[in-house]
Amino acid sequence: MNAMVVYQIAQMEFVRVITSPIVLFAGIILLFIAFLNGAGGIDTLDYISSTDNTDTAVLKGFQQIFGSTVMLLTITTAFVSATTIPYERWKGSVNVLLAKPLYRRDYILGKFAGLAMFMLLFITFIVLFTGLAVIVYFRGPQSISGYAWRVMAYITVFTLSCWLVIALNMLIGIISKNILFVTAAAMTYFFIDSIWYSNRFLGFLSILTPQTLLGKCIYNANTSIGLFDSLIPFGHWLSSVIPYVSLLIIEMILLLLAGIYLFSREDSN
Repeated sequence: MNAMVVYQIAQMEFVRVITSPIVLFAGIILLFIAFLNGAGGIDTLDYISSTDNTDTAVLKGFQQIFGSTVMLLTITTAFVSATTIPYERWKGSVNVLLAKPLYRRDYILGKFAGLAMFMLLFITFIVLFTGLAVIVYFRGPQSISGYAWRVMAYITVFTLSCWLVIALNMLIGIISKNILFVTAAAMTYFFIDSIWYSNRFLGFLSILTPQTLLGKCIYNANTSIGLFDSLIPFGHWLSSVIPYVSLLIIEMILLLLAGIYLFSREDSN
């Protein structure tokens, strides 16, 4: 692997995504939702804190936009990752790149690295803004360090979930060269996984999907240990989600390797 080549491709991909209209549109909507959540949830948080404690109220306020944040960011991730390779095939720029002394493996790794770094920064910015809005409009948690650890943990597992979405949708984009088909397939899969409940279609295999794994990490129904539950020690939550985080990472690596293998085979076809 040529690290410099991978870095250059990742840099180009990062610039492409950060200037994408869909990213700008999603960012504006998410910031607006975070602002409204902070401003509109004051009465609710005051009531929660009067019956429980400030830490619980802050985490509840942070949790309120979990669903909308996950949905918009995952849709954005699926769209930009599924269309990146078919779009360059359509423009013909991928042929120019691969005509140079460039391994197809380095091309895929660079694309993935650029998308992964962008999503890490994008998710971090949105989540921190959301948490800050809750604190500004309500009041800070009693335990700043405990709140910070939970926010960082949320950023980490959410980012890993989106990285798995990137690997999956890049694989779809490698299998098909039709950008319309790839977009439709990516969006259909997302709605099955997020809205139509993947366990109805996949049964026990639904545990392998990004949204299910993210839900297991945030709301661990098997052990009743949730990230947003301030009464549960952070260490207990962390130990309970290690199997799910490990599965996220393993799946991501396997899908990325599958994409590299299929894309490299095109040289012999």
